[in-house]
Amino acid sequence: MDMKNILQKIINRLAVKLHFTGDKDRQKNILDILLSLSIGTFAIINVIRVIDLIIYPNDHGLPIWSTLLILIFLLALAVLSRYNQTRFASILLIFLYSLPALYSLTFWGADLPAGLLLAVLVITMSAALLGASFAFGTTFLIISILISLTWLQNEQLIIIQDYWRQENNQLADAIVYSLLILIIAGIAWLFAHGIKQTLARVQASEQALKDERDSLEIKVIERTKELRLVEREKISQLSRFAELGKLSSGIFHDLINPLTAVSLNLEQICGESEHMKPEESRISHAKICLNQALLATHRMEKLLAGVKKQLRKETGVSIFNPSQEIAEIIEILAYKARRADVTIELSGGNQLSLTGDAVKFGQIIINLLANAIDASENLKMAQRIIVMLDSNQDNLQITIKDEGAGIAPENMPKIFEPFFSTKKISGRGLGIGLSLTKDLIEDSFGGSIRVSSQLNRGTIFLVLLPINHKSNEI
Repeated sequence: MDMKNILQKIINRLAVKLHFTGDKDRQKNILDILLSLSIGTFAIINVIRVIDLIIYPNDHGLPIWSTLLILIFLLALAVLSRYNQTRFASILLIFLYSLPALYSLTFWGADLPAGLLLAVLVITMSAALLGASFAFGTTFLIISILISLTWLQNEQLIIIQDYWRQENNQLADAIVYSLLILIIAGIAWLFAHGIKQTLARVQASEQALKDERDSLEIKVIERTKELRLVEREKISQLSRFAELGKLSSGIFHDLINPLTAVSLNLEQICGESEHMKPEESRISHAKICLNQALLATHRMEKLLAGVKKQLRKETGVSIFNPSQEIAEIIEILAYKARRADVTIELSGGNQLSLTGDAVKFGQIIINLLANAIDASENLKMAQRIIVMLDSNQDNLQITIKDEGAGIAPENMPKIFEPFFSTKKISGRGLGIGLSLTKDLIEDSFGGSIRVSSQLNRGTIFLVLLPINHKSNEI
């Protein structure tokens, strides 16, 4: 295995060890790495000192006992780190490196390379283990000591042993310097790796926030759409109930006539038929009266069925006959039309079918016909409203034409806006009928609505509905 692979394995193991989640983990892992490097370094230094003493018995370097003591002290710090005494062990480690630095700079000169390297190592170690503030404090302290020692040594107040200046550089010294530089490089790598990890986490957090924001925006849009659908459905129901509430007096009026007919015919069966002779005449007369009563009850049943369909909450997609639905709506609006002296005529579409919600279709027709009746009210002569059904292969076409007052040109762009109504002055309009009608046509049936009008000559609404539209509404 070559040196490159060995270094790569060491870096990978360090990277795994540096995968931390908080400041305490960060400090402890960096401390463990520095202790490992320091123990290895001083183990090598002790070996070098032993070799130096064997080769050069008169060597004046650091005493062997001091380097051995430092190695033992480092091993003790490793034990403290294992027991999670991280900050205390970090302070002691920095103090431990400061002692040989201060000793060498004091007795061998303030410009001793090894002492200066140890000073740089103490500063970088302070920053890595205890933060920027502690590192700045350490830096100013070391600067003060260097300046003071230099002045004291220049003034001969401290006598230094500068024999090393005249001696040739030794290989052992170069190895020691290299080990110190290696530790400094390791600390620099730890800083770079930490910054890289921090940037990666920041980028991952930004991406996660962006994804969360996008997801939240999508959820908000979807939820808003759901709320609007629910809101529109509630408004649709309220509008339907309000319109039928306004028509209720007319519906009751139209129920009274068939009930009166039923009552009169039953009275005739019970009364007049008893005085008739022969028996065949009584039976024939009774059948006629019963048929008339049945016709009246069928009319009531038909009217009530149409009202019930418009009042019920349940809706659903089905295939229905639009002509039949419109005929039921005309029955419901019959009294309102008679009071306005309006005749509603329906033509075409008897054999047509449409896929969709019959109740919502009925609401569309109620809104358009009720508006047409209101537009024709209070005119001097009788009016007609013509409802025509036609189709091609794809669309059902519904034309509702009245001969009423028409729509002013300035109001044409606003008639489908929510809460806009020309009937608010009279207190009869809320301004949601045509807006809701347009929404139902477009969203529930996938269709469209157009309008043309002339003042005092009437209005034409043209509704186009796809015959086989599949609604996506819930």
